[in-house]
Amino acid sequence: MSLNSMPMLEPPVGSNMVPYDACSVVPAKAVLVLAPHPDDEVFGCGGAIAKHVESGHPVCVVILTDGALYADSDLRQRESVAAAQLLGYGMPEFWGFPDGELRYSDELAQRLAGRIAQCGADLVYAPSPWENHPDHRQTQLLATEAVRRSAPNVRLAFYEVGAALRPNVLLDITTVLDTKEAAMRCFASQLVHQNYLGHIQALNFYRTYTLGPDVKSAEAFWLSVDSDRS
Repeated sequence: MSLNSMPMLEPPVGSNMVPYDACSVVPAKAVLVLAPHPDDEVFGCGGAIAKHVESGHPVCVVILTDGALYADSDLRQRESVAAAQLLGYGMPEFWGFPDGELRYSDELAQRLAGRIAQCGADLVYAPSPWENHPDHRQTQLLATEAVRRSAPNVRLAFYEVGAALRPNVLLDITTVLDTKEAAMRCFASQLVHQNYLGHIQALNFYRTYTLGPDVKSAEAFWLSVDSDRS
């Protein structure tokens, strides 16, 4: 798997690089969220998850690594479970790969493709290729290949955590902001290392730059379209 096999990441036509409108929910029938570590599912797209749950879209969450480099893995799982209860999507799945050692493989890409089919997902969230953390980048490669192997209607939405992406979709999360922030606070083991809560709040506020005054917070995504997979 090489970066050359990734879809081209082009800005939306006529948007001047960044959208000037926000959607209330990303269209989907069912959703699969891929997180490199316990917390990325909330930091990157917790607002989107809450919006999908509100809209009645089934949400599956797969957390690939055990997160054990920065806290006990059992504790990190409990934090993700607590956040899941606040967001209302059910129970996350923990695949338990060693933190910091995630690697692309055809076997793992195929396993993810199978999970996409089992969930009936037509929308997959994953970290963007602009992320800096190696586990985030490997998750992006795995997601891209798993979606490529999936049904033609399956779309890929890249989210941002540690590095800003170039979005073609902005999601208004104003009405679920309190829920997302409460879910982020579940990750106390990580907030002692870094002010992730403040960083993500700032990032989501920055994403309102091109939006109207009624939008207090937004998540940014790069969303694939059918032509991206041809």
